[in-house]
Amino acid sequence: MASLCVAALIALLVLLAWMFKDLRPGYPHGWYLMKFDTAAGILLSAASLLLLSSGRAPSRLWSGRALALLILLLAVAPLYEHLSGRSTGLDTLVVTDPTSDKPGLMSTQTAAYLLLMALSLLIATLPHRLSGVTVVVLTLLLALHTLIIFSGYCYGAVQLFGQSMSTRTSPHTLLCMLLLAVALIGWRTQLGYFSALSGQGLGSQLARKVLPLVLLLPFVLMLISSAMASAGWLAPQVAVGLTIALMAAALAALVALMGRRINHLEQGLRELSLNDELTGVLNFRGFEWLGEQSFREAQRSRTVLTLLVFRVEGVKEISDTYGQEASSHLIQDMARMLRESFDPADIVARTGNDEFVVITKDENTGGVIALMRIGEAMEALNAAGGSYKARFSVGEATSDPDADESFHDLIEKAGLRRRERWRVEHVLSGEGDRNVAAPPRSAKLQHSFDDASS
Repeated sequence: MASLCVAALIALLVLLAWMFKDLRPGYPHGWYLMKFDTAAGILLSAASLLLLSSGRAPSRLWSGRALALLILLLAVAPLYEHLSGRSTGLDTLVVTDPTSDKPGLMSTQTAAYLLLMALSLLIATLPHRLSGVTVVVLTLLLALHTLIIFSGYCYGAVQLFGQSMSTRTSPHTLLCMLLLAVALIGWRTQLGYFSALSGQGLGSQLARKVLPLVLLLPFVLMLISSAMASAGWLAPQVAVGLTIALMAAALAALVALMGRRINHLEQGLRELSLNDELTGVLNFRGFEWLGEQSFREAQRSRTVLTLLVFRVEGVKEISDTYGQEASSHLIQDMARMLRESFDPADIVARTGNDEFVVITKDENTGGVIALMRIGEAMEALNAAGGSYKARFSVGEATSDPDADESFHDLIEKAGLRRRERWRVEHVLSGEGDRNVAAPPRSAKLQHSFDDASS
């Protein structure tokens, strides 16, 4: 948001200077190198990005697309003029430009940037299956194009940032390009692209630390070598060779440090037990880690997931009456039924002595089919014999990509629904503690959730 505001402010100030001559004396020298159409394209890009990234409301989407089409027009016209040598008249349609031999015409590099920006914004509004890799490629090309222009300024390569000193990508235009590129990439990370830069995992944290160094290192080394060559301290060939050697050594050291860090993290993960010893499913720590990642991924990709909280009722009474082994068999049976009833990709965890949690990405049924399987499994278990029954209660909550909620809010919602359902059913049934005679090998379970077919 901050980068969008800064880019929009710079473009707006330049637009005001083009429209009101009395303001120009107070502007710094070279402000006019950002042409009127360029400033308009930058301002429209910031506005379109803001509209598209602030929500999926139809009015915002259509407004963002309309602005992107205007950007596309502003980009195609100067590219046509550069290629054909014919004027379209669009460059001086609003204001005149006496400062250039080609009045109002932005550089080819600036026009190409606006073209990539317009295409990125337009394709990004299409359904995911249609945009997919195309948006990623366009965003990477836009970032690469900006870095090339930046390199041209760093090393005095005029061909990389303009056709002449009056028709070129100005420094303040380049600054706006960098800010818009950062905003675009930041928006794409929220929708699942470039997720390695925004995730909470160890790899994402490492990527955020290493990426700035990887981007800046070549520029810093080349600037130092160019300065030393210009000062006469080193011959140009020696400066280039020394820079390449230093860059190779720095990257090798960086790879070695990353490998060491990854090994250290891998060792820590091996030492960190994420599974429950009794049941083999995830424990509370594993659930927190994988559950949080699944929730964030669902929010970024704007998909829903369902969280179900199960509690096996009467475990303490069974343990007191028949011993710890009987209650352990009961917990193991519950974990087995959950694993068999849900998809292997779903997350099943034991988060307490008698509590289990399941995270499923089944958007169509929200876990209803799995609950029906559990009911069938319990009927089979009851038919196997035994002298006592146990109940379990369940509560569910479905995430909302548009809601301002956290992963722990979802857990609390599911837990609250479980307690409310169990309280109502327990009162209506009028049942108290069950006194039974002998412990079976497998505890019989009776489900306590609303009719799964409803």
